[in-house]
Parts: sequence; C-alpha cells; structure tokens
Amino acid sequence: MAPDDAQDALRELQFVGPETAGVLAAANVTREDVTGKRVSHAQLVEYGVNPGVAARIRREHSLQWSFEGGEDLDQRAEQVRGLEDDERQWVAASYGDDAEADGSGDATAEEADWQAAAAAGGGEPAAAEPPGRTDDTEEEDGEAAWREDSWPNGRVDESFEREEAAWREASEPTPVTALDAVDADAAAMLSRAGITSVRSLATAHVDQVADSLGVSSDRVRALRDAAREHAQ
Repeated sequence: MAPDDAQDALRELQFVGPETAGVLAAANVTREDVTGKRVSHAQLVEYGVNPGVAARIRREHSLQWSFEGGEDLDQRAEQVRGLEDDERQWVAASYGDDAEADGSGDATAEEADWQAAAAAGGGEPAAAEPPGRTDDTEEEDGEAAWREDSWPNGRVDESFEREEAAWREASEPTPVTALDAVDADAAAMLSRAGITSVRSLATAHVDQVADSLGVSSDRVRALRDAAREHAQ
C-alpha cells in the first residue's frame, strides 16, 4: 500500500488525525494492526504518538497496555487507575492542548480531570462540590438590598406599583404612527430603515435615511421635523 493510502486508511480510525497517521505510517503500523489489536499502547507511545492520543486510541480499540510479559492483574490495574502520583500528573498533562495539536480527536482537559479523580478514588469520580456564589447570586442580593433601602420594610405597596406602571408607560417608545404626518405607508417605509419610534425619527440623519430608502431628502426631513415638534 502506498504511503499516502496507508495514512488515509489510518485516518479513518477514531482519534487518529493527520500527524498521528503520519507517525504510525512511518512506523509501518497499518489500520489493520490497530483494529486487529496487533499494536499496544506502549508501542504507540514508543513510535511517537502523543500519550494522550495513544490512550484514546487504546480505549477505542481495546488495545493492550503492553505486550511485555510478567504483568499480573494487580499491576495492570495500577496502570489503568494511575494510582501513582507521577502517572496521574502524566495523564493530566497528556490530555491538555498537546493532545489536540494535530486534530487527533477531542482529548480535553475535562477528561484529564475525570481521569485524575477516578485514579485518586479507584473508581468513578465523586460528585462535584456544590457551586459557590455566582454573579447571579450577588446580583440578586444587591437587588434585595436595594429594595430594603428604597421601600419601607422591603414591601411594595400599591403606590409603588402605580408609580412603576406609570414609569414603564412613560418609558415605552412612542411609535411613529402616533404622528399625523406618518400614515401606514410612511411607517412601513421608515421601518425599512430601522426607524419605528418618534424618538429615533427625531434624531435621524436625513440624507443617510433618504439614501438608504431611495426617497427624497425633503420627504424624510418633513417627517423628521414632525417628530421633533411632537417631542417638544
């Protein structure tokens, strides 16, 4: 098989990107070697595959850690769990940015944290600590304090509700259709320029609006002047 074909075949494997495929092809490792479990995790690392990527490939294809003899089940369990501190640090480092440098899968820092937590506990990581105070919590507290300062006993009576309703009504933008000079056609025309309120029409740039709508400046100026008179 030609080198390029061999790399293309390798890249069909999960977690094998261009750089990893090149490393494996240079070591004469084929796609069938991986799917047939004829290569181990230790060999992948020895050939130059990033350790984090090698770990992902090992899990995906159920590869052995090593073909070396003399490893009993307890020793293999230590390898899988990463009970030694140095190994846990190595796993976390391997799953950092370098593991994604060649596009070889989605090894992430979150998975590194999961690996480290699982290794420390010998199993699934414990549930996360309850989240601390957030910006939303602080904002809610600030609003509560504002209510205490602004309203007697922190209560909202009918007078405050009426004042708030009046403030909201006064704050709502007045539509351009409130102007006698603006009929339905003129309102539709202005909306194409993003002008829907009396305030935005009163502050509009006549020439720019006229150019954007393809109408005369005199027509836009007349509408703008009507908005300004209404605002006075």
